[in-house]
Amino acid sequence: MNKEMHSKTSLFLMELIIAILFFSISGAICVQLFVQSHSLSEASVEMNNSILWTQNISEVFYGKYGSLKEISDFFLDSSIVLVSYENNPEVGTLVMFFDEDFELISYPAGNGALDNAKYELLLCISELPSSEVYSDTSADTSRMKGNALLGEIAILKMEDSTIIDQIPKDNDSRVISDRYVDFYIGTMEDSTDEA
Repeated sequence: MNKEMHSKTSLFLMELIIAILFFSISGAICVQLFVQSHSLSEASVEMNNSILWTQNISEVFYGKYGSLKEISDFFLDSSIVLVSYENNPEVGTLVMFFDEDFELISYPAGNGALDNAKYELLLCISELPSSEVYSDTSADTSRMKGNALLGEIAILKMEDSTIIDQIPKDNDSRVISDRYVDFYIGTMEDSTDEA
């Protein structure tokens, strides 16, 4: 009887060890899934906020007719113009900084406020011939004379508090979202002039 009881106890212990092993593996998988879901959630919030801000800057760009000076005046306490050409106030680069909650950081930032910057927004505006800006459209641009303002907006993750003054090349891991905006500043040929 003692032998039979010993074998039943051994069998019970084996089953218990297998059950504990199974639950340990299951627990490890669940923890890993929770960690991945948390990081996906953070990435989703980051992407949503960056898309929202690129859309906001796009609307201001169109509302201010592409004028870099007027856009920087709109965000007076939160933006700096890194590059601007005195003979053309529409052309240059505007920079803004955000904290981890995508709240704008005032600039000039005293008391080390820029140390809390986690994201950087760049708006780079250049003036180009309208034929170049609209060359990829299917619209008839033959009557467009003059230039257009082309802006590129990008939201970047800041690494080591480095301020970037140019939008990085494609496939740069720091870029969260970007988009192009344009504003035609030339003149349209009057169709009655052709007659």
